Amino acid sequence: MGLRRVVALLLAVAAGPLAGCGLLTREAASGFVPQAGVCHRAPGDNASGKAYRPVDCTERHEAETFLVSRFAGADAESDAPPVTGSDAALRAYSSCATATREFLGDDWPVGRLSLRLVLPTTEGWAAAERWYRCDLVEIVALDLYEPSPRANSLKGALSSPSSPLRHGCYNAAFGRDDELTALPPASCTGPHRTEFAGIWWADDVPYGEEIRSDETTDGCYGVIARYVGLADDEEVRRRLRSLILPPTDEDLAAGDTSVLCLLHTDGKPLTRSLAGVGVRGLPPRR
Repeated sequence: MGLRRVVALLLAVAAGPLAGCGLLTREAASGFVPQAGVCHRAPGDNASGKAYRPVDCTERHEAETFLVSRFAGADAESDAPPVTGSDAALRAYSSCATATREFLGDDWPVGRLSLRLVLPTTEGWAAAERWYRCDLVEIVALDLYEPSPRANSLKGALSSPSSPLRHGCYNAAFGRDDELTALPPASCTGPHRTEFAGIWWADDVPYGEEIRSDETTDGCYGVIARYVGLADDEEVRRRLRSLILPPTDEDLAAGDTSVLCLLHTDGKPLTRSLAGVGVRGLPPRR
């Protein structure tokens, strides 16, 4: 979805008193719009006016605003900020997700990143603030979903295949009932059993519905097959397991449909990446 252009945010008012009609005069509008290209000490800070205190991205921070846009048309005419899951919020989140490709150099879910949509407060919306902010947050690890402070910008952070932010190889650990318990990173040229293969996008699952396990399994095996260089994933199913990491509940509610697909072997550890190896490069059949 392309970015929406700015449209008039105030309705024309016929002559007559404004009391009780819920409309704002231009003098009552705050006029506040946040900045892009700045950072924030903590994620989700939606303060405006004098309380808005971004920091330079060379200072320690946990979130970066890479885009600021505006709600338009019917999305701008509601009496309160869009709620999570509303059409307006989902459209805004989608525009943020699309814009990450140019800013980062790739889709944000292929790296240790979280995408956040930040909206005006109720008070700001009442003062005719109609902006929305697109923020990125680096996370510590796939199995530690917490902000990782940094002191530089994320611009172009995924443009290189060797970016340290990109998901790579791991040694997955399992507990009872074969439940994934940890994903410590490992070198793709050293012993490892787990490797990130790509993203399966659950775009066809209606919003609000649970992503079924059979859908993610089929989707991820297709991703893994393409990653290793096979057109058919049946042989992949006989050689590898798929580890599936769906979006968090918070990100799913915001509109994130990315499912992370990792391949895994229970056999002899791998000592190189399986990208493009074809059937001969896969582990023996289980």
